[in-house]
Amino acid sequence: MHPLDERGLLTQLDPHGMMALTLDFPAQCERAMEIASRAPLPELPHTPRQVLVCGMGGSAIGGDYLRALLEEYGDLPVQVVRDYQLPHSAQGAHTLVFAVSYSGNTEETLACYHQARARGATIVAISSGGELQQRAHADGVPHLQVPGGQPPRTALGYLFIPLMRLAERLNLLPDMSQPYAQMLTRLVQTRAALQMEVPYEQNPAKQLAHALHGRIPLIYGSGGARATVAMRWKGQINENAKQHAFAYTFPELNHNEILGWVKASEQASNWSVVVLRDPDDSPKIRTRIEVTRRLVGERADWRELTAEGATALERLMHLTYFGDFVSLYLALLNGVDPENIDYINILKAELAQIP
Repeated sequence: MHPLDERGLLTQLDPHGMMALTLDFPAQCERAMEIASRAPLPELPHTPRQVLVCGMGGSAIGGDYLRALLEEYGDLPVQVVRDYQLPHSAQGAHTLVFAVSYSGNTEETLACYHQARARGATIVAISSGGELQQRAHADGVPHLQVPGGQPPRTALGYLFIPLMRLAERLNLLPDMSQPYAQMLTRLVQTRAALQMEVPYEQNPAKQLAHALHGRIPLIYGSGGARATVAMRWKGQINENAKQHAFAYTFPELNHNEILGWVKASEQASNWSVVVLRDPDDSPKIRTRIEVTRRLVGERADWRELTAEGATALERLMHLTYFGDFVSLYLALLNGVDPENIDYINILKAELAQIP
C-alpha cells in the first residue's frame, strides 16, 4: 500500500481538517454565489475605466482570477495590488476598487482602502468581518461578508466567486451562468477523481505529489490564465507542503529562464518541471513547450497537465483544484501539518509592534 493510501495520515498530520475544507470547495463556491447574488452594489456614477483588486496572499489570488476572466470576456483592464500603495492612476470614481481581505485585518489592504477613499474611487469591500467591515459600514461603502474561520488559501470560492458575480452584475462581464454551472460540474468530477479514497494507482494527484516529493517544483504555465494558476500552485505548495516551488510562464520564460538550464546539470537533478497546459494552446506555444522540453533533456523530471473543460472558467478552476490536492498530498509526504503557518505568524507579530 502506498503511504498516501493510509487514512491514518490525515488524522495524524491534518488535525485542522485542511483536506475536509478542500473537499468542501464546490459547495463553498455555491455558497459564495448565493451571497454575491444578493449583495449590495455600489452606485457607479461613471463607467469604470479600470478595476483594481487590493489584497494579499489567498485574498489576492481571486483578483488574479478575475483579471483572467476579464481578459477573456471583458473590456476593462484589471490590476491586482499586493502592496500598501495604490498606483497613481487610481483616481476618482472612474476607478473601481475591490478591497479584499478574508480576515478583514490585512494591513496592506486597509492602507489601500484608506487611499481609495481619499482619492474618491468607487469601492466594494469583501471580508469575513474585521476592521475592513467596520470601516466600510462607517463610510457607507458596500461590503460583502463571507463566512470566516478558515485559512484564506482554502477560501478561494469566497474570495473569487463574489468578484466574478459582482463584475457580472455590474455589466463588466457577460452572463456567466452557463460557464459557472459547467465549472461546478467539473469541480465535483475532479474531487471524485482525486480525493483520499481513490488509491494511488488511480489517483493522478497522488502520483504527481509522489513525483514532486523531495524535489523543487518549477511550475510553468502555458501563458494566459495558466500563468495565474502556476502562481496559485506555487503558493499552495509553499504554504501547505512547506517547501520551495517556483512559477513562471511561456512565452516569457523562453526569453530568459531557458538559459538558466545551460549550466543546471548538477542542480537540476533535484528539480521537477510541471507544465500547466490548455487544450487550445496555440501552435507557437506548443512549439515553445516542445523545444524547451527537448533542451532541458534528461536533466530534470518533466511532467505536463492539461486543463479540462469547455470554457475558460472551467479550465481555470480544474487546474486550480488539481493543484490544491497535489499540495496537500505533498504535505502528507513531507510529514507536516498543512494548516500551520508559524513563520507568517511570527512576522505578523513583529510587524504589529511597528506604529
